[in-house]
Amino acid sequence: MLELRDIHKHWEASPEWSLLAGVSLRVGAGETVALLGASGSGKSTLLKIVAGLEAPERGSVWFDGADITALPPERRGFALMFQDFALFPHLNVRDNVAFGPIEQGVRKAEARERAQAMLSRFGLGNHGDARVWTLSGGEQQRVALARALITQPRALLLDEPFSALDAALREQLRAEFRERITEAGMTAILVTHDEQEARAMAQHAWALRDGTLAALW
Repeated sequence: MLELRDIHKHWEASPEWSLLAGVSLRVGAGETVALLGASGSGKSTLLKIVAGLEAPERGSVWFDGADITALPPERRGFALMFQDFALFPHLNVRDNVAFGPIEQGVRKAEARERAQAMLSRFGLGNHGDARVWTLSGGEQQRVALARALITQPRALLLDEPFSALDAALREQLRAEFRERITEAGMTAILVTHDEQEARAMAQHAWALRDGTLAALW
């Protein structure tokens, strides 16, 4: 279980304004929770605090009963996905997916075998040698998800993952992502401004307004 306890953060540009004013949240294993709110409401900042990319001014982040607030991002075992996919243009598709296991110390040959198997699960088995820029937007997003899941992360953090895609592809990928997340039994947080997207993917949703969370469903 992922738990946020009384998270506080102020605007850097205007320290007198609270961006996060005592945010607390619990997300269970295999559960997806959506965070909705207007641009600048603090959704992405909260996600970065969960990932360890930013530190809270007050409060703590816990996972499975352990305080991980001081742990660096690479030791949290979380995967973070952004709307721009963040794929490596100098690597082919297979090596993009193999990157995480190689960083974890897996031999390159074994990591590439695992990557190829993961690509096959996502219907991309024939694209291993392709360069990522030759793929469609939907294919690139599937590569990004395969790269996130191959490391078997403890939690998946999604920051507006589909906003750059057209409506039909967004609908298709929402269902696919929810299935994959449930299948993997991961804790997941989805940051979005789109309530339809939240309802398609999340079991519970919260609105972030004026630095605090309000339950939507």
